[in-house]
Amino acid sequence: MMCGIALLILATIIGLYRVVAPRVLPLPVYMTLPEAQLIDQDGRTFALTQTRDKVVVLSLIYTHCPDTCPLTTVKMKQIQDRIQTAGLSHQVQLLTFTVDPERDSPEVLKRFAGAFGFDPSNWVFLTGTAGQIHILIKALSLYVKRVYYVNEAPVPEARLPDQPAGTPYLVSHTDRLFVIDRQGNVRALLPGSRTNVDNAMELIQRIVHA
Repeated sequence: MMCGIALLILATIIGLYRVVAPRVLPLPVYMTLPEAQLIDQDGRTFALTQTRDKVVVLSLIYTHCPDTCPLTTVKMKQIQDRIQTAGLSHQVQLLTFTVDPERDSPEVLKRFAGAFGFDPSNWVFLTGTAGQIHILIKALSLYVKRVYYVNEAPVPEARLPDQPAGTPYLVSHTDRLFVIDRQGNVRALLPGSRTNVDNAMELIQRIVHA
């Protein structure tokens, strides 16, 4: 009898720990947002360091993406709406950058962003040179590879190093959102297009009020 009670108490303690600990323990630091210079959807220079002193929600997309990128952008719009409702727009900056700068000019990104009803007051879409984007990809440990289509057959980038100009391609990439603190440290990794917006808001508010 006593053994059964002890096991019940232990199970209760473990259950409480699983609920309470994530809200009490410090969030990890995964990596730091680099000091890259990019270009926003209006063609203006945007330094990532200018987001210091704000909490940042960062996503990656490319506008030719047929699946995850539109879903990720919908999640970002939902997060932006929730941030506005919570009165946190002046404290939280949303950033979306392209992993396909060759095709995603500022004008292309602006059309893409507009289709999702973004509010530019605290959400910026970013592009740049291949080198500038690579800095961000490397700093965030992202997987980004092109898949070319030759005679409608997919060919990985590594097998087609000298592809003819104009060869159609898609981009295989990590599906992720990043929540970044006021010092530029990545404190949470969310599953991109599969992000639970309630969980995201809980993390954002925790970092805002840290």
